[in-house]
Amino acid sequence: PPVLGHSEGEAFAMCSYCDVGAMYIFNLIVGAGALALPYAFAHAGVIAGSVLLVVLAFFSFVAVTFTVEAMAVANALLRRFPSGRDQPLASDLTVNFASGSTDTEATALLSSDDKDPFEISTRVEMGRMAEMFLPSLGSKLFYACMIIYLYGDLCIYAVAIPKSLQSVTCDYGGNHTDTGGCPSSLGYHGTYYVYLTMVTVLLGPLCFFNVQKTKWLQIGTSVLRWTTFLIMITLATIGIARNKGFSDTDPIPPAADSVPTVRISGMPQLFGTSIYAFMCHHSLPSLVVPIQSKRRLNGMFVVDFVMVLAFYMLLSLTAVFRFPTGDLKDLYTLNFQHFHVKFISYFLALFPVFTLSANFPIIAITLRNNLKTLVQQRNIDIPPLLDKYGFPLLAIVPPIIVAFFTEDVGFLVGFTGSYAGVGIQYITPAMLCLYARRTSIMQRLDAAKNKHASVFRNPLWIYFVCLWAAACVALVTVNHILTGK
Repeated sequence: PPVLGHSEGEAFAMCSYCDVGAMYIFNLIVGAGALALPYAFAHAGVIAGSVLLVVLAFFSFVAVTFTVEAMAVANALLRRFPSGRDQPLASDLTVNFASGSTDTEATALLSSDDKDPFEISTRVEMGRMAEMFLPSLGSKLFYACMIIYLYGDLCIYAVAIPKSLQSVTCDYGGNHTDTGGCPSSLGYHGTYYVYLTMVTVLLGPLCFFNVQKTKWLQIGTSVLRWTTFLIMITLATIGIARNKGFSDTDPIPPAADSVPTVRISGMPQLFGTSIYAFMCHHSLPSLVVPIQSKRRLNGMFVVDFVMVLAFYMLLSLTAVFRFPTGDLKDLYTLNFQHFHVKFISYFLALFPVFTLSANFPIIAITLRNNLKTLVQQRNIDIPPLLDKYGFPLLAIVPPIIVAFFTEDVGFLVGFTGSYAGVGIQYITPAMLCLYARRTSIMQRLDAAKNKHASVFRNPLWIYFVCLWAAACVALVTVNHILTGK
């Protein structure tokens, strides 16, 4: 079943022959979600934000090792099935404990050609692993969680694109209730709605088609993304060194002792945003398979996560020491609208438009396909009209409606990461690893030979990750109730 990561895998395949695997995976982890990180980091405080980022990076890495281990077990199981057999489902992988034998023909010995049964050579997406390892309810919950996450993604994109265009068109010198420099008498909000309508008309129809061979599009947006991040870090560092703003209307850097250190009220939003910023688990099957030498996957991911964490810390710390907390925007690129070199200010403001517009159809098509898969799991015949028009409309209409009622990107990122993101990044990898280990025992796979086994082999780590996820979701939920938002 289609999930996120296919197009990224196509782009990554061209790099599999050289030693740039770690850098490319690093590049895919650091996505547009990082634009919301400085705002959330500042409102949590420098110390609290730094500690939380380190903890979240660690648990995300643990979940990555769980996912890779489950992928290795899935590949071993697929090798056990004779040629031409369908891939195994959880219902096929049961054991008759009374007799000690399996209830399926899937226990055929590995062929002599398979020197390493756990070699990850076949792409088995998360959805397929959920069907192989998890009970029926677990598989359905996974798809539901993935669909909610994809809906959240599209909501964020549907808001961020018109909001960025609005920032270029309108004069931010006034408040957001007057017309400022907006066209005609549309006003600030009117201009946003016009751009949102344009996004719907121009990008919406693309969701009715399939997107293939997108590797050059992905590479192009990656180059654009890195140029943007490096420009923002450089400009923020220069502003801190010079201790003044870009122009008369731009805020000056705050005094060091005025920068917040710990704000408990801001930690739930940073949690949701950080989950979103560290998300890569749904793309791992497409990222790992093209790598030719997989002997040191865990080491490669250690390097990746250390580099990602260092980059996020650099981006966030330069932001909070360059801009007062009250002046930081929920989209960090909007903080550079007053830079005196207009080309750079427009380039930064339009960055979300370029990169998110390229990804919007891909995410929508992925959501459309997952919605269809969820219906097909219930053995329901899908009418051709519903297949052709119903699912695409069901994928794009709700996010557009949400975008008409809110422009708060920070809230959308936090909500998506805090709930659906936890399911994809923590709960699903932990459950896949738990059930994959049980399946290995039932199928008499020699787990000791699994070179891709997680370094966190103690079963307590699985439950620890789940408890951490549950505690964080509870914290976020209580915060929503107490603050009323």
